[in-house]
Amino acid sequence: FLFLKKFKLEVDRHSTLNFSTKVPFCKWEGVECDKGRVVRLVLESKSLTGVFAPGSLDRLDQLRVLSLKQNSLSGSIPDLSRLTNLKTLFLCYNAFSGPFPPSLFSLHRLRVLDLSYNKLSGVIPPDITSLPRIYSLLLQGNRFDGSLPPLNQSSLQIFNVSNNLLSGIIPTTTTLSRFNSSSFLGNPELCGPTLSKPCLGAPFFPVTSPVRAPESSSQRQTSEGKVEEKREFRSRKARLVMGLVLAGFFLLLGAIVFFLVRGKKRKEAAEGDSSSRLAPSTVESEKPGRESINRAQQSAEMVRSGKLAFCGGEAQAYALEELLRASAEMLGRGTVGVTYKAVMERQLIVSVKRLDAGCAKLGREEFERRMEALGALRHPNLVPLRAYLQAKEERLLVYEYQPNGSLFSLIH
Repeated sequence: FLFLKKFKLEVDRHSTLNFSTKVPFCKWEGVECDKGRVVRLVLESKSLTGVFAPGSLDRLDQLRVLSLKQNSLSGSIPDLSRLTNLKTLFLCYNAFSGPFPPSLFSLHRLRVLDLSYNKLSGVIPPDITSLPRIYSLLLQGNRFDGSLPPLNQSSLQIFNVSNNLLSGIIPTTTTLSRFNSSSFLGNPELCGPTLSKPCLGAPFFPVTSPVRAPESSSQRQTSEGKVEEKREFRSRKARLVMGLVLAGFFLLLGAIVFFLVRGKKRKEAAEGDSSSRLAPSTVESEKPGRESINRAQQSAEMVRSGKLAFCGGEAQAYALEELLRASAEMLGRGTVGVTYKAVMERQLIVSVKRLDAGCAKLGREEFERRMEALGALRHPNLVPLRAYLQAKEERLLVYEYQPNGSLFSLIH
């Protein structure tokens, strides 16, 4: 009773709410009770103005449904973490401002959340992926910016973030892929296959072009510019240890070559001479002026057709789209492909080997089986295979990055 009266005192300047003390509060308009406790409060289109004051409705701890939509409430949304039984929250078509209310993440029974058409701003917090039962999430018509979190709750069936200021690629999760472009329109810097809008800009690594000569170890050390590495090079013992690590890396690459070549020979023996010739690279025929567009389209195709698999039962440390957005520096060409240093947005650094087209002869299942076998190998002198990718016309191997130059420079 007192909490309802306090709310009315703050926002009902036109006396539209008939909260008379002559009538039990459970019979007030828009109020529904169960055993004398308010479980449902619907005050829609009541010309309510002012601030949703703390210490009022947020104290109704048995509330299941709260709807204040189509009013003129302003200010920030108060802490609602006490409403642990809340399942439905409608605050749309008001003038609420400030960031996304973090208190909502503690409402684990919440199924319907509508904050659309307000003036909320800032990023959509990644913790929004922790709402386990969310069925409807409507955030359109606000001023949210930054990237879209990778929502993947199987319960989510209704979703809209259109007409905000979001940017970057739309995460390729199973859940988000169910929604069409209307859920994302009106965000000029948002991109991805759902919007039929390639994410232009620096691609992860070039799909084409003649491979330039590898940089010398001294050039890479200069570009790294890390004092810690320079100190390591002063220690001969450290050089020898790192030399062994890199030697193990080359041994692992040799094992990969062996598996791939053996698989290729078996395939050729089965298919005969008619299958021994590779199709010419479509990349070499592309015009230089369209290179950036082709790279962006290639990245989008990899996201659609491939899945990043982590070896040895490791948890997924990063998503495929995050890897494809990484800046890349070519380290050199080996027997089966080109190796890149990839720096992701979180400053996570990995080595990525892009296998040549000739390695595509190995069947998909056979490739996966051999990569899992290689990923299970562990030895102090081997750089472990952390993950691999099979996509349409692309195969990538992901290793831990070893930032200490060549074996020659480590020994000498």
